[in-house]
Amino acid sequence: MITSLGVLKQTIESGFVYCNAQASKGRMETFFQQLTQGNALLLIIVLGIGGSFQAGYHITGLSSPSPYIQRFINSSWYDRYNEPPSPHKVTMIWSLIVSIYAVGGLFGAVSVKFFSQRLGRKRAMMCNSLISVIGAVIMLTSKEAKSFEMIIVSRMLYGYSAGLGLSLHLMYLGEISPRKIRGQVTLTSSTFLSLGKLSGQFFGLSEILGSHDLWNIVLCAPACFSVVQIFALPFLPEAPRYLFIEKRDDKACKRVLQSLWGKGDYKQEMEEMLIEHMALEASPPKSPLQLLKDWTVRWQLITMFIIYSCNKMSGMSAISTFSFDIFLKAGVQKDKIRYITVGLGITEILTAISCNLLIEHIGRRTLLWGGYTVMSVIWIMVTIMLNLK
Repeated sequence: MITSLGVLKQTIESGFVYCNAQASKGRMETFFQQLTQGNALLLIIVLGIGGSFQAGYHITGLSSPSPYIQRFINSSWYDRYNEPPSPHKVTMIWSLIVSIYAVGGLFGAVSVKFFSQRLGRKRAMMCNSLISVIGAVIMLTSKEAKSFEMIIVSRMLYGYSAGLGLSLHLMYLGEISPRKIRGQVTLTSSTFLSLGKLSGQFFGLSEILGSHDLWNIVLCAPACFSVVQIFALPFLPEAPRYLFIEKRDDKACKRVLQSLWGKGDYKQEMEEMLIEHMALEASPPKSPLQLLKDWTVRWQLITMFIIYSCNKMSGMSAISTFSFDIFLKAGVQKDKIRYITVGLGITEILTAISCNLLIEHIGRRTLLWGGYTVMSVIWIMVTIMLNLK
């Protein structure tokens, strides 16, 4: 009897595993089928190259030309004051060039509501791409003008564009996608982020643009994708939620959904938008301080705080920005460093793609536990190696 119960238990568990696997497979098939029925795939690509791709590129794009920029700071200072700057001044200016990007990103992120509500998602993305192009023009002319201040201004604009564009990108993706595949559509932003990082490392190779004469062009390259987005977005649909909720145009919303995902009535999606809007109107908006005092969302806030803190404090952004200096001090040959950084980018994009495919099958918590465990082990090893050095 016990043996029979054990066999029955194993059979049921196997059935659950099989059903989960089949459900995950079915979701993936649904995802790819819906992508090919309308203009959704094209819109996702256009949003990606002007959204998270830009943020990823500018995180890694500064690493390769860093020695050339520091030489430029030296030479421009000497031409202006007829004396070389002290190493401390060069370090301070270089640190400002690196850090001002994050300051711009902060201002860009907090201005999302202003742009998205007044211009709509599509025009806000186009405006954001225009800011990126202006930053690229300033960066491109900084070398001829012999002005490191122009590099600082350009990096500020890049940061603002990245903070605004990344937030708009995620908002746009969430609002164009049906609920069943919303998670998979939204996760494409991480793929474009990793692709942007890899592109920044690739264009920084000495055989491509990573030379003394072309360092300013390396930092302007993503503006080409911004121009593509500016010209492509007018021919692509607006976010359905913006049309339905804020413009009160249900017919236009339905047309957009059909244009993106193929023919259908989409009544369920529109009803969900309406329910969400009614829920938001029923509860007045809260300030950050009021939200922190609200005990009903305590565990959600704690969860978000832990996850975001772990991600941002993992050190990946610092490695991406200062990878050239890190590997140089680690003893790697100078002409080999750029190829190693490309390997980092390839690893990251493979991880992003695999997570997109596994997240619905394995689950969020399991992937987070696994990722943080591996990171902890690696940082313990790094700490030991640095002390043994």
